[in-house]
Amino acid sequence: MNILTIVLIVVVAGIVLLFMSHSQWKPVRWIGWMIGQLVLGSIILFIFNFAAQSFSFNIPINPVTSSVTGFLGLPGLATLVIIKQFFLAG
Repeated sequence: MNILTIVLIVVVAGIVLLFMSHSQWKPVRWIGWMIGQLVLGSIILFIFNFAAQSFSFNIPINPVTSSVTGFLGLPGLATLVIIKQFFLAG
């Protein structure tokens, strides 16, 4: 079997399992919510880095920092600032 056949079988099986469940839209909503939180975290980090560039301070935007900021909000951003300032400053 080639890779296209395997991918097609997995996709069809996933769709069948999705329609067999009673709450078929909950996983889709949950994944959409997670992606939205990651995007929100990235936007918050971008705005923070834009404002903090005058102090030569930035937090890298990657999946870990975006998820911490997106899921925890401003307390998560404050935690990242504290970790970078006090624990990673050399």
